[in-house]
Amino acid sequence: MRRGVARRTLTISEEAYEALARFKRPGESFTDVVKRIAAYEEKRALAEFAGRLRDDEQFEAATREIRRSVLQTRLEIVQL
Repeated sequence: MRRGVARRTLTISEEAYEALARFKRPGESFTDVVKRIAAYEEKRALAEFAGRLRDDEQFEAATREIRRSVLQTRLEIVQL
C-alpha cells in the first residue's frame, strides 16, 4: 500500500536502465530497486565511517568509558 506517493519522471540512459533491470527482483518496482540500493549504500557509508572511528584512540577511550559507566549503572540497579 502506497500512500501519498509523489511521482517523478527521471531520464536515464539505456545502459542505466539495463543495470537497474538486472538488480530488479521478482515483484519489485524500479522504485523498490532504487530504495534498496540506496539503503545499502547508506549502510556501507556508515560502516566505513565507523571503521575510521575504530582506529581513533580517543573514540576507543570514550567507548571504553561508556561501557564502564553502563556496567556500573547496571550493577547499582541490581544491588538495589
